[in-house]
This record gives sequence, C-alpha cells and structure tokens, in this order.
Amino acid sequence: MRVPATLVVAVLLAGAGAASAQQVLYKLIAKDGRITYSDHAPKNFDGQVIRLEPDTESNRVPFKRPPVVTPSTSGSSTYGADRTANREALAKALRAAQDKVEAARKAKAEGGEPGPDEMQVIQQRFAPLKAGQSPPRSSCRNSSDSQGRPFMLCAAQVPGEAYYDRQKKLDAELDKALEELADAERAYRRGAD
Repeated sequence: MRVPATLVVAVLLAGAGAASAQQVLYKLIAKDGRITYSDHAPKNFDGQVIRLEPDTESNRVPFKRPPVVTPSTSGSSTYGADRTANREALAKALRAAQDKVEAARKAKAEGGEPGPDEMQVIQQRFAPLKAGQSPPRSSCRNSSDSQGRPFMLCAAQVPGEAYYDRQKKLDAELDKALEELADAERAYRRGAD
C-alpha cells in the first residue's frame, strides 16, 4: 500500500517535534522519482538522500502560563447564573409585552361603541313623503329649500370627532403594543439561544 508523501511528512514532523528537537528526517528520492521519508539514513539506497533538520527556532512560541481563575466568594454571579438571570428577565419582558397586547385588544373591543359624550346630532335630508307614507323617524319634519322645493329633514345622532379620535388612539396603542411584542420576541430569541 502506498502512503501519500504529505501524510508521511506530517506524521513524522509531528512525531519529530514531540520527541526531540534534535531529531532528523531524511527525504529519499528513488531513481524512478518516487519520494519517501524516513527517520534514519538507509544503507545501500540507490537514489538521492536529503537530510532534513527541523528549524526549531522558527516554530517556537513563548510559553505563557494562563491566568489562574479562582471562584469568587464575594457573591458575584457566574456566567451561568448571569445567563439564567438574563433569560428570566427576557421571559418576563416577553410576558409583559404579551399582556400589553391583550389589554390593548380588549380595550379596542370594549371601546367599539360610542359613549354619550361622543355623539353629535346631524340633520339628514330626504325626499318629501308621498301620500300615505309615514316618516322614517319621529324626529322628521317637512321643510323646503330657498327655491320652495319641499324635502323632509330628519335629526339623527351619529358618532362625532371625539369617538373617532378615541378609536385612532386605541388603534395606535394596539399597534405600539404589537411592535413592542415583536421586539420582545426577537430579544428573547437572541438571548435564549
């Protein structure tokens, strides 16, 4: 079985570096061009033998002792405790945002009807009644325009500006609550991973 030369070199260099800085490696080039490596010079080899000595100075990294980490006894939290506290805070913020959305939706649903102070009275014009017809509401009366054409005028209560302003405010509060919920969900996903 033929082993690739690069694999042999890597294994021998790893072994050479680990065993001793004085170890020598030999590159053997046969007459047919085949290259092999050995940790000792062969006898009666019919080819070229090249002695390879590792450059131990260029591969040397100064040794630094890692700092000693001692557990704190002052009551400060560790990474795991900090992470747990962070996850709990994110979950609490997420629940608060969900509650805010629920409250905004409930306020919107309950605030659909106009209150008595949000109503206004308007006058609606209708065609005059024909003989035998009764008015649509009891608040209707016959009238005529400036040119003498008859019409029926009926008073009606409809929601006023205060009602529509309140609806816009409820919609804005719901939109804001939904945005805060989306932000809280993103923060929870990022922090809980």
